[in-house]
Amino acid sequence: MPTSPTGLGTGTESQAEAALAGHPGVARASVTREPGTGRLVAHVVPRDPLAGTGDDRARVEEWQLIYEWVYGELPESGGLGENFVGWHSTYTGLPIELAQMREWRDATVERIQALRPRRVLEIGVGTGLLMAKLAPSCEEYAATDFSPAVIETLTGQVAADPALAHVTLQHREADDFSGLPENHFDTVVINSVVQYFPGIGYLADVLRQAAALIVPGGAVFVGDVRNLRLLRAFRAAVLAEEVAASPETARELVENSVLEEKELLVDPDFFPALAASLPGIAAADVRLKRARHHNELSRHRYDAVLRKEPAETVEPAHTQAWDPAALETLLSDVRPPSARITGVPNGRVARELAALAKLDTGTTPIAVTAPDPEDLHEIGRRRGYRAAVTWSAGGPGLVDVVYTRDGEPVTVPASVTTPGLPFTAYANAPSRAAKTSTFVAELRAYLAVRLPAEAVPHAFVTVEDLPEGTGHADR
Repeated sequence: MPTSPTGLGTGTESQAEAALAGHPGVARASVTREPGTGRLVAHVVPRDPLAGTGDDRARVEEWQLIYEWVYGELPESGGLGENFVGWHSTYTGLPIELAQMREWRDATVERIQALRPRRVLEIGVGTGLLMAKLAPSCEEYAATDFSPAVIETLTGQVAADPALAHVTLQHREADDFSGLPENHFDTVVINSVVQYFPGIGYLADVLRQAAALIVPGGAVFVGDVRNLRLLRAFRAAVLAEEVAASPETARELVENSVLEEKELLVDPDFFPALAASLPGIAAADVRLKRARHHNELSRHRYDAVLRKEPAETVEPAHTQAWDPAALETLLSDVRPPSARITGVPNGRVARELAALAKLDTGTTPIAVTAPDPEDLHEIGRRRGYRAAVTWSAGGPGLVDVVYTRDGEPVTVPASVTTPGLPFTAYANAPSRAAKTSTFVAELRAYLAVRLPAEAVPHAFVTVEDLPEGTGHADR
């Protein structure tokens, strides 16, 4: 799109920018056309911050109230280690099938047991799904949760089981490490609670403090993290019926849903970036979840492990792009000690990403053969290799797989990341979601009475700043 000598844009874009700059809550605004569709997108710098530290506190308290109700009012679905109350599918609103939940739990337990835990701190113990399986083989197991109701229930269950006499339970929030001994635990477990943190800064602070508690060679396991890269695909899949019913407003529906996301989603690259900033942390090992069932847990969540020095890591002896025939030759005939295969299509999310691509472009993308990640494990197993599957730098629908010969340590080295990015670049901002939604609604209403319909932006994105020389500034 051509621009005027002042850099303010021309025509409809400039008209929308000028109108936005007149809103009392806008400091600066830039309106551009979206490549491919030509739709208007407004980038807006709010005059006042949409969220502050008080909002973080409010978000924690909001989730606390919700889970007090879940744990205190809903009927239990099983005994200790089998109570999956509250686990509902976002796709259907129905409880996730018990077999799928057990697969999810067992895979998580296996991943943690591979760390050889002896002295464990679990932050966010919930109904004890992991604790019941892990604690019996540990020397010490300390568990915390921000729900008084769940700690009360677990206290009674633990007291009734002599095999759990070494378990201690405390009511405390995730960022409260007061009185916990440093260099004592060999494993810290934070599973399926990160999504309820108010922001990436809160998560980084929790992980910094957790890393200080572990002994040399120990690990911080962060499980069930929602993947920011797949948020748009996930929301489009959840809203599939509404999208089909209203194709003319489908993109706006999805974008608004993304904007209003109230849980924390984290790009996998955050963990190696954080590891590089933490003294004594040798590596971040990020992997897809093991699962044969396809559901939101296996498609859109992953696990990360921060390993404290000294830690054995694997730098693959060989790297090659995905090619099924070439992989067969590599593992069967060449047999390197280790290899990284890059850019493998992820069969778990291929359909959802194809639907999103059609929504974005109006055309159906060319179909590609996308293996299930579990098939990548099976390929290695049949040839005497272990597989570790991680996210690829090549795109949200791709994974990398690192193969090592049986018996060798596997710590997946991170893919190439962009150095120097602020942590906020790796996550959404759930504390801002509610305020942002209200702010955008105000802007739409404000512009609707001042501009022709074609000049009202299709989407609004709030940003902290805009490059110099772009957009209109409030006068």
